[in-house]
Amino acid sequence: MESVQKAGLSGKEPAVSRPADLARPLIVFGMGRSGTRMCANILNNSRDVELQGEIGGAVGSKMMAWLASVATQKQPPEPVRMYGLARAAFRDSTPSRPMVRSRARWFGHKTPRHERHFARYEAIFSDPSRQPHYVYCLRNPFHVWRSYRIMPWNKFKTVGAFLEAWIRSVQTYERMIHQAPGRVHLFNLDDMVRAPDLLTWVEANLLDQLELTPDGFRRDIDKLENSNSASNKLGLKPSPPPVSDMIQIAVDREAARMVRAYFPWMEDELARYEAQAPLHKRLFRFRAA
Repeated sequence: MESVQKAGLSGKEPAVSRPADLARPLIVFGMGRSGTRMCANILNNSRDVELQGEIGGAVGSKMMAWLASVATQKQPPEPVRMYGLARAAFRDSTPSRPMVRSRARWFGHKTPRHERHFARYEAIFSDPSRQPHYVYCLRNPFHVWRSYRIMPWNKFKTVGAFLEAWIRSVQTYERMIHQAPGRVHLFNLDDMVRAPDLLTWVEANLLDQLELTPDGFRRDIDKLENSNSASNKLGLKPSPPPVSDMIQIAVDREAARMVRAYFPWMEDELARYEAQAPLHKRLFRFRAA
């Protein structure tokens, strides 16, 4: 943790602001298997962005708890020190080779499901002139579950357990956009895949929001590969889940609301699964609505 100590615990204030002292936090998260890696690859293609790899599990939770405790103590560090401390912690905590871009205008990391730490991020990065931005990655629950099922590390034993987590994640995003207006950006993976022109979609939905341009990209965006897709990761295309799983997702009132709100082109598919549900489930859903 030598870099953490150097970044945040020095007793001297810098005489002149350096680019690293002006960079703003940028966190990419969302439910797993929803495009966080693809989103991070696009952003890291810009020299103005320094996003570390995934800091998940106990390591990520402990890191966030520690940073939040430092930021909220009785005599917290000055913002420039606190931000430097967090940036160094992100670099030191990633299991992959840390990215170091001293002149980047944005720094952070990508970690699925870290939206659960939203309140901590807000406490850690409290400078009004350098407020954090967030990119929430979203994908429809049918395809997310299809991808989760074949992963050897999948801890969701049932579609019900998965769906509960997916709904909770999207609900967190919906709260965030009200609590941090203008600072929470949606990366809708399904919408991007449907777009007739990838670069045009990325500019409008991601780059413009962060005042980035493709002019500084190191590679053409069309040549970026989704290295974390199920096909690339396991060498096979995931098979469809049982129809009973799809029906269970479709008849959940909150999940159906979210599908209609964020993936309106799936209305016919959603209705088809709803129609296959047992009568008592359809009646229960109708009464609940």
